[in-house]
Amino acid sequence: MKNRALFSGLGVLIALVLLIGVNLLAGRALEGVRLDLTENKLFTLSDGSRNVLTRIGEPIKLRFFRSREEAEKYIGPFSRRVEEFLREFETASGGKLEVEFLDPEPYSETEERAIAAGLKAYAGAPLAADEQLYFGVVGSNTVGDEKSIAFISPARERFLEYDLAKLVYELSNPKKTVVGIWSSLPIEGQTDPFNMRRDAPQPWAFVEQIREFYEVRTVEPAATVIAPEIEVLLVVHPKSVPEPTQYAIDQFVLRGGKLMCFVDPFCDADQPPADPQNPMAQYTAVRSSELPKLFEAWGISSPKDKLATDRKFATPVTWQRRGTLEQVPFTAWLAIPKEGIPEGEVATGDLEALMFKYAGFLEVKEGATTSFTPLVQTSDESMELGVDTVRFSPDPPKLLADFFPSGKKMTLAARVGGKAKTAFPEGRPASAEATEGAAEHLAESKGDISVVVVADVDFLEDRSWVQMQNFVGQRIPFKIADNGDLVVNLLDFMRGSTDLVSLRARGVSAYPFLVVDEIRRTAEQNYRAEEQRLSDERANVERELNDLLSKSSGTTEQVLMSPEVQTKIEDLRKSLVDTNKRLREVRFNLNRDVESLGTRLKVLNVLIVPLVVIAAALLVFFYRLNRRKSA
Repeated sequence: MKNRALFSGLGVLIALVLLIGVNLLAGRALEGVRLDLTENKLFTLSDGSRNVLTRIGEPIKLRFFRSREEAEKYIGPFSRRVEEFLREFETASGGKLEVEFLDPEPYSETEERAIAAGLKAYAGAPLAADEQLYFGVVGSNTVGDEKSIAFISPARERFLEYDLAKLVYELSNPKKTVVGIWSSLPIEGQTDPFNMRRDAPQPWAFVEQIREFYEVRTVEPAATVIAPEIEVLLVVHPKSVPEPTQYAIDQFVLRGGKLMCFVDPFCDADQPPADPQNPMAQYTAVRSSELPKLFEAWGISSPKDKLATDRKFATPVTWQRRGTLEQVPFTAWLAIPKEGIPEGEVATGDLEALMFKYAGFLEVKEGATTSFTPLVQTSDESMELGVDTVRFSPDPPKLLADFFPSGKKMTLAARVGGKAKTAFPEGRPASAEATEGAAEHLAESKGDISVVVVADVDFLEDRSWVQMQNFVGQRIPFKIADNGDLVVNLLDFMRGSTDLVSLRARGVSAYPFLVVDEIRRTAEQNYRAEEQRLSDERANVERELNDLLSKSSGTTEQVLMSPEVQTKIEDLRKSLVDTNKRLREVRFNLNRDVESLGTRLKVLNVLIVPLVVIAAALLVFFYRLNRRKSA
């Protein structure tokens, strides 16, 4: 028996030594190996990010400035997730990306470096008055370019991977993006440098906005080729586009160029000139735009004679009826709130409101092989409306009275991707003469195409989203909607590689406590029910008192001092005391249930692993004991 006890003790000791040894060995041998068991693979890099990292040319350095103590105290889970992502980026880059973790303590040299790099410390709630939180990344490459994320906001956790991958991509591809603009409208303003008239047309606000970030080039209306240096092409109101130009756009997209196209069934900004000889010409002129041949090849369609209207997202307008002014929802002018912007897209994630006027809609064609991702949609209180209904004199009250919701959402803007074939299977059109050095005809795309289509040109016009004011000779824009931000976001999103375009929003690391939330909701309902019962009871007593006062011939003081009234007042007082007691019980039970749940979870977290180990040890012990007895 003594020998058995000795051997058992030695066995336990050897098992402990082996366990420690295996842990140490695994820690070194499996360094960098991770198993991500989260539902949305929150800590696993997507293929797009890996491609961006493996294609880094010259070395890149990222410096992560983080106030470690404050970050752990206030945004611990998010802080750890950012650190994990940065370490994953460093590992996946194959040594081309170096990440430095810095803690900018107050008045330190590290803090001075953070300030010099343009980072901003957060010092608002819930931080204490003497606390501040740095939480930004600064990146640099070998040619001296520097880019940064001034503050990595937890509100953008869903886009964390995209923001970091975009920072790395911009440092590894530092050249300025060239954006081409093709338009049948004078959106670029006065292009004649010799025209000094003060009433010369001004560029639309969105054009001025993108000129701040990109090199903008004008594409001629009859262009037969898109310059190879143009990375993103904006096509605005493609009205009567020559076939050679359509072919040039087709081949541009198939070769990997990014396209943002704005079409419209009824463009309010396209105001035809008045004809004194024919006053009706202004009303009957064609004001629609489309690219049906190209859309067919990309698997989408946009009816040129129908509008998307919406009762829920209708814009209120002032309308005179029967001599009085009143606010009427105009179902053909849509103020799209966040509810109409699907979640998950990087370019639309921060938008709050968009304005559409006489917008069309987009549909997927049957048999389409491309992908179709809605970016902006109506509510399910939508309805198709013929263009002729608003062409001459739109009547908002009548449109509202005749409205019949379809029960489905209509897509106003969408992203089209995947493989696509040419809209010109027969080859280069005869009217499009091949110039010297012209690229060969492509019958299908080399990779996934990147196209965004918006079914509204008025979406871009200043009146839809911005108010321009003159200040000391300068045009100052005051934004009233996020239309311009969407255009810039899409350009920013599309100008990167297709690997960046493929990145979408991820889940968040901090999941809600569903059981706790349910307990709170139940308690809140009970609390509100008690409050309502008390309010009803008080109202009943007050009503009865008022009835007694109105029917009584005595003075108010005499009525109030009568036994009947005193009894009712006493009953009300008791009811108040009883109800307040029940309200306190509801709150107490809520806290008790939440604390009880927390205690159970803590006990499980602390005890479950030791219990499993003990259970396994007991099973092994009894198994060996039975084998020895049987032997």
